[in-house]
Amino acid sequence: MQTYNPKHHTLILLKEFLNLLKQGVPFNQEPLEEDDASFLDQLTGLITALETHDPDAIYKGQPWISRLFRNYPAFAPHLGREVLWYFGGEALHFMPDEEIAKFQLLDDMVAEGRDYLDAKTEIFKAPQ
Repeated sequence: MQTYNPKHHTLILLKEFLNLLKQGVPFNQEPLEEDDASFLDQLTGLITALETHDPDAIYKGQPWISRLFRNYPAFAPHLGREVLWYFGGEALHFMPDEEIAKFQLLDDMVAEGRDYLDAKTEIFKAPQ
């Protein structure tokens, strides 16, 4: 069993999301509009903050997520939900209560020694 590292997982999801953004309009246009360039810069800065273990990284994520949902709602569903859970705070406003409860249960199960992927699969499996 491999230990789950939420910061590392969040970094992977943010990097994948950045690559996805750069493939779509308006982020694949040259030159980028100022607001679009600023949004990408903010995301790149957030990734760097996580990579360099900046203690304020968690607080930089919350306003970026709010900006994503406010300014680019079409892209928001492509961001892994674990990112919202990781940053918490304002980011949780974009998650329904039922989903928050599932992530709380997942955290509890992992804290009790359950494998992250097994527990996540069990909790988030589609109803039959």
